[in-house]
Amino acid sequence: MNDNYLPEAWGWKGEFHAAWAAAVEGTMPPNSLIPARVTGREHHQYEVVCPDFSGRPGFEGYPSIFGHHGNLRVTGRFGYGAEKPADYPAIGDWVLVDPTEAALRIHSVLPRRSVLSRGRAGEKTEEQVLAANIDTLFLVSALDGGRNFLPRFLERGLAVARNSGAIPCIILNKVDLANAEERAQALVEAAHAAPTVPVVALSARTGEGIDELLAYLSPGETVGMLGKSGVGKSALVNALGGSGGDDDEPAREGQVREFDLRGRHTTSSSHLYRLGSGILLIDSPGIRELKVWGDVEGLEGGFPEIAELAGTCRYSDCTHMAETGCAVLGALESGQLDGERYLAYVALMKEQAWLECRNDEQARRGYEQKWKQISKLQKELKKSRS
Repeated sequence: MNDNYLPEAWGWKGEFHAAWAAAVEGTMPPNSLIPARVTGREHHQYEVVCPDFSGRPGFEGYPSIFGHHGNLRVTGRFGYGAEKPADYPAIGDWVLVDPTEAALRIHSVLPRRSVLSRGRAGEKTEEQVLAANIDTLFLVSALDGGRNFLPRFLERGLAVARNSGAIPCIILNKVDLANAEERAQALVEAAHAAPTVPVVALSARTGEGIDELLAYLSPGETVGMLGKSGVGKSALVNALGGSGGDDDEPAREGQVREFDLRGRHTTSSSHLYRLGSGILLIDSPGIRELKVWGDVEGLEGGFPEIAELAGTCRYSDCTHMAETGCAVLGALESGQLDGERYLAYVALMKEQAWLECRNDEQARRGYEQKWKQISKLQKELKKSRS
């Protein structure tokens, strides 16, 4: 058995085995389906890695096809049954393939442990799955100036992370390009934007802070990354160990434009790397537009101070917008609650509500009436703070 292709080395866990067993129930080896993990995707073609399950209970009699395989497509039956784009395989998914096929195809996707999703960019309301089955999500910013560090982006990213089911961790990259005062200010702002989330300041170029980050991770853990172009996600892949665990090439690093410090899209598609440290890291293209996707509970998890205040509101269904006896509004008026944080919370709640009622005409009318009043409150708050 090849240690580089042990199932656990590619994030295989007990619940996946149970899902696989249920999926192939009633079939007999060697004509059954075996698991593979999606490591790359380009349009509707996929790259997968098949771990070595030989000798494992339940896999007796299966042909061994462990290794990397490319140019896979889904079966016609899969495509016919898929109701929406989010049903198709994503980076990090565990899928089932038939080892007896000359050209492997993806027959189904095993249930996901976690799903990193956003609202698809543009006018269409639709879920876009960025990655699946990740344990930790890096929210990556950079301290090289420009717009590569925005507390509002961290708040939005944290809402997405909470809804994904992954554990978030804030990465402040390129600290070698910031002075001591800029570093300290960024750490304060990051802690304020995400008070319950660990923050690691590092430099993928010099190696500063990399050991501290590695202490949060363990072999076989799958890590996703979310950040704008130019914040150094690909450089972080290389700094954490390159690709040394398998036969992948190290991630390419890009540059930022000198006049505005915005990054170029060096990474054009997502890829899952198994690093020499045993960590599984997904390098993804930079995010230009991050629309929230998920439920209100995930959103509120990014604003723990508001969630705590909400527990003391007069009404259990308080929206914290205009109700009498609202503890959140009371804290806002007294100065206990920061106005910028409240405005960020309201903006995300407004976006969340729009997503939920986009396809419901009656709900849409109620939404418009409700948010007219809320928009008025937002304008008044902004005016009072200017």
